[in-house]
Amino acid sequence: MKRTQLQDLTTVTEAAFQREYQSLRPVLEAEAKVQQQLARLNAQVQQSRQEIASAEGYRVTGTDVLWNGWESATRRELNLQLARIRSQKLAALADLRIAFGRKQAVSNLCKNHR
Repeated sequence: MKRTQLQDLTTVTEAAFQREYQSLRPVLEAEAKVQQQLARLNAQVQQSRQEIASAEGYRVTGTDVLWNGWESATRRELNLQLARIRSQKLAALADLRIAFGRKQAVSNLCKNHR
């Protein structure tokens, strides 16, 4: 294999690796966003439990039942979103591993060629 071919191969594998790396970034950002929403929901639940314990009005009007239903549905939806995002992340990580392996193989090939 000629030196220029190895350099071209190195450039192509680096570009492929960077493309895969950049495609992972929005997935990681989406995962972080959903995790923040879940954390915010947990904080709201803690706060509402403290308020419900100190106020009788919630139970009398049935607001606590409505709140628990909303919280449960919201938590379920966020967990579904998180599961979808994590499956996308696993697929993107698999592609990234392949691209990284190719990049390393070409790098080792260049070192051995020299």
